[in-house]
Amino acid sequence: MNLNVQGYLSLILHAHLPYVRHADRDDYMEERWFFEAMTETYLPLLQMFDRLHQDNVPFRLTVSLSPPLLAMMEDSLMIERYEAYLTQLIQLATLEQVRNQDQPEFAQLAAMYHARWTELFTYYRDCDCNVISKFRLYQDLGYIDIMTCSATHAFLPFMKHRESMKAQILVGVLEYERHFGQKPKGIWLPECAYTSELSTVLKECGIQYFIVDQHGLEHATPKPARGLSAPIMTVDGIHAFARDPESSRQVWSSHEGYPGDPDYREYYRDIGYDLGWNDAEEWDYIKPYVLKNGARINTGMKYFRISGKNEDKAPYVPDWARHKASMHADHFLLCREQQIANLQSSNDRKPLIVSPYDAELFGHWWYEGPLWIEALFRNSRNQQGTFAFITPGDYLKEYPISDTVDLPFCSWGRNGYGEVWLQQKNDWVYRHLHMAEDRLLHTLQQQRDHLWGHTNVAERILHQAARELMLAQSSDWAFIIDAQTVPTYAAARTQRHLAQFHQLLEMIDHQVYDVELLQRLEEQNACLPTVSYHMYMPETSLHPHLLSTTYGRETLTSMRHKKVLMLAWEFPPLVVGGLAKAVFDLSRYLVTQGIEVHVITREVQGSPAYEILNQIHVHRVTVLQSITPIDFMDWVFQLNLAISDYAVLLLESGHRFDFIHAHDWLVHYAAKDLKEFAGIPLIATIHATEHGRNHGIIEQDIQRHIHQLETELTTIADQVIVCSHSMVQEIQNLFSTPASKISMIPNGVELSSKLHSQQAHDLAIHRLRYAQPDEKIVFYIGRLVYEKGIQVLIEALPSIHAAVPKTRIIIAGTGPMKQALQDLTARKELDAFVTFTGFIHDDERNLLLQMADVCVFPSLYEPFGIVALEAMQSGTPVVVSDTGGLAEIIDHGTDGYKALPGHVESLAWHVTEVLLHPEIAEGMAKNALNKVEQRYDWKSIAASTKKVYEGVITK
Repeated sequence: MNLNVQGYLSLILHAHLPYVRHADRDDYMEERWFFEAMTETYLPLLQMFDRLHQDNVPFRLTVSLSPPLLAMMEDSLMIERYEAYLTQLIQLATLEQVRNQDQPEFAQLAAMYHARWTELFTYYRDCDCNVISKFRLYQDLGYIDIMTCSATHAFLPFMKHRESMKAQILVGVLEYERHFGQKPKGIWLPECAYTSELSTVLKECGIQYFIVDQHGLEHATPKPARGLSAPIMTVDGIHAFARDPESSRQVWSSHEGYPGDPDYREYYRDIGYDLGWNDAEEWDYIKPYVLKNGARINTGMKYFRISGKNEDKAPYVPDWARHKASMHADHFLLCREQQIANLQSSNDRKPLIVSPYDAELFGHWWYEGPLWIEALFRNSRNQQGTFAFITPGDYLKEYPISDTVDLPFCSWGRNGYGEVWLQQKNDWVYRHLHMAEDRLLHTLQQQRDHLWGHTNVAERILHQAARELMLAQSSDWAFIIDAQTVPTYAAARTQRHLAQFHQLLEMIDHQVYDVELLQRLEEQNACLPTVSYHMYMPETSLHPHLLSTTYGRETLTSMRHKKVLMLAWEFPPLVVGGLAKAVFDLSRYLVTQGIEVHVITREVQGSPAYEILNQIHVHRVTVLQSITPIDFMDWVFQLNLAISDYAVLLLESGHRFDFIHAHDWLVHYAAKDLKEFAGIPLIATIHATEHGRNHGIIEQDIQRHIHQLETELTTIADQVIVCSHSMVQEIQNLFSTPASKISMIPNGVELSSKLHSQQAHDLAIHRLRYAQPDEKIVFYIGRLVYEKGIQVLIEALPSIHAAVPKTRIIIAGTGPMKQALQDLTARKELDAFVTFTGFIHDDERNLLLQMADVCVFPSLYEPFGIVALEAMQSGTPVVVSDTGGLAEIIDHGTDGYKALPGHVESLAWHVTEVLLHPEIAEGMAKNALNKVEQRYDWKSIAASTKKVYEGVITK
């Protein structure tokens, strides 16, 4: 984070629509809600992200995407219908240009719509009709944070049973992981509705924060000392961020909000309603573009600006509206500056303004809304640094602890409680919903001793019953009844899902299974595949046989007795690169998670063929020796034969493994053979790719062969683990691996204790072995290979010397490029200032990390960069290349510097900045240490890996 800003602004867009997909018909008005939101909100937001990214304009905001919305975005039927919808819009715009040829201002607007909708159609096709992957891309790139929501946007406080609340949240968590490849940190509680019972449920589901209305904090006990300008914590340590009323009013208010400006487009004047009332020819013209039954709908063809309250509206002028959006953005930012200045004077930490809105406001209701958001980030006022745009998660990194209060029941609905969703028109809903909850829990309780004997059909029936109940629980139906927009539809949806729920449980009760009906219901509501009836079952009530079943992010059984067969070509004491240490650390922490780990690796002279090392069962195999030298690929094949033969002996001697975990392509053959032989899931960790190591140049036969083996390994694996978001993209692009099959789990480091005074004194003495007291030490450790970029660091030393003459580079490690690097040093006449240590042991490495003035890792390709973490946890400032995993570890200027990859002057400048400004370097080093402690400890990484293991059981 920028240390100079006075406060923060968090812009949050809640994107949600009820599940309005209808398999039987394509002419439901409600289904068009989705098409209109895609056209006017979701695609324009993504295009805005593209423009900002392409223009290198920094932006940061939060988007919540609800599971029903995500379900419709990925649904093939909805994709097909949406393309047809866009095609029809383009056709209408073409006709409108002809119809309005005598009204130039309207003809120009029709041409504008034609160009706009054609552009969106092309954009949608260019995205492969997969907008979810675009949102994921911008989260992976660090521009947005995505929050989850409950399964069907249910009003959680009005649920009768805790199990129902938890099931709704678990599905939200699971659907998020399925789409975005990581666990959600935040959740948008539907309608911002909170009740105290949710606190422990959120904690159990791994949620860190949520959003509430100001009403909640204003009535909290005790009253929060910082008011609305900082989050609070519930008794379970879950953070609640309150909506700021001042910034909300400026956008939401129908009286003073920006969207009511006369220059903006009028939403309520559309030719779908304007044409054909008294003219049969006009009606024949517009009839194909409204519903088949003749019901009027919005076509999207709107020609007027707001311009006044009477019916005599003036034509819309896009340039005026764009200009007004920019002016309003500037005004909004000015108001936030003044607000933060006022808050800062009475605060002990940087104040945060939280501005949450329905995403559909921007573009759908307020046509210019996306332009306004874009103007916020492009505005010069935003670049001056008075405040910064951040996400709630960012704020918690800076201030992880908040005041603990008792937060009361609240929502962001009318008057702050629940009257929108519970009043005379819709109160009948809850009696039926509560009866359904009772029945489901009662049925599961009655069936618990028989569940393990259920057929696959019975399992599907129970899953679908849970899904129907969740769809009936959607808060949208009660909201629509309150608003009286389409109350008949909303009531019918509630009744239909409840009726289907009871039909399904009747099958279970009478053990008469109507498979045709079941299949029809599954096709009608083809959404939320992670829904499971197991979510409603208390763990302690299950029959022992069900202890092999998993649900949500939790398992119905301890993994205490699960065994993993780990395959790795290097393992301590044999350490060639970072893989050996990563496998060792992961394995020993998996043991603490109750996993029995057996590692099969190659023999090492002086080490036993079998030993238990840190409770890890280590098996070292002998590779068949050849009288004549063999090439590398033949040696790899022989290694795999030895691993396979040994593993088969283990299996035949009584060992029963639950998983195979293969590390990199060198163990591909053995992994493939053992998966087929044992019939158990295979997890593959790809630590790096041949394509990446060679910067995309794969010309030699051996390189192509390795690339093919990597492709096959990712194909046969049940799940692929990578260590950074950049590697996620690399694996998807190189091997066409689906996103749902990839898990991103970073590597970690062992946290070290701080030096006491005697150790610090000894370190100063030890430093004299490498440098004079007045010399600055720049330290690099790692493999001496081209992709690590050490040559760039050596090339940068003369520029560093120009600013800091007494600077020494220490290069630790070995590799095939060692002689070339020494030759480069000699040619540059830098021998007196560069020390090559060769291989060093861990203790020496740790001392050098701590005694260095700056650690530099100038990689040209780096899937992760664990050495950077080791430097960060040593309390030493770091400079890295802005590439791969390194780029994701470091927040530039906050906990380190990122130089342009391969750019000598960029690297020299950033190293010089660290050496010349020790106060800045110290601050970054402190932030870096905090980050390592919070994000990269092996315990949490092992727990995440265990979740991957659990997940493959259910596939």
